[in-house]
Amino acid sequence: MMTIIFENYQKTYELPEHADPKHLASYVTPNNMLVIEVPIHNLEAERRIAQAKNDNQSLAQFGQYRDLLFDYIGFLAGSDFQPRIVDKGNNRKQLEMSIGMKHYRPDEIKVSVKNNELIVQDEHKHKNKNRSERSFFFKSTILPPGTQLDQLQSRLTDGGRLKIETPYIEQKEATKSIENPKK
Repeated sequence: MMTIIFENYQKTYELPEHADPKHLASYVTPNNMLVIEVPIHNLEAERRIAQAKNDNQSLAQFGQYRDLLFDYIGFLAGSDFQPRIVDKGNNRKQLEMSIGMKHYRPDEIKVSVKNNELIVQDEHKHKNKNRSERSFFFKSTILPPGTQLDQLQSRLTDGGRLKIETPYIEQKEATKSIENPKK
């Protein structure tokens, strides 16, 4: 529980599950907005990383040849997006991902890709005569080689999950290492 007390103002918030109040930071912006940041310790993501390291079968979905520089285990296990490669038949595969966005409106959600990084963000504003609140959501993940970025599509399901889909093409040969240039 966190309580903020000003001379004539008090506001109490329940911290999210697994929030780390020991590393809470707060500051006031130049336009007098109080900003409070607290990191969230994601036990589920840590469990998925440990499980993926022991599960070579999960890597098989990316094909026989994989980019040696890309962290496939980190992508699968460390991502809140719950990624998976789905075989669509006829030698076609699709990368499917989803993330909970239950309390967000579709017109507030922005999905973009920059330098192979999928970015999902939202800014929610609430204002009435007594107060003004803004909340932000930001999640990102680096997409694996073979992801067809120009065909990426997203939609919000009735259950409040943002579903992201795009074709995925397996690499046909192993990635060659880059040699140091000769002097």
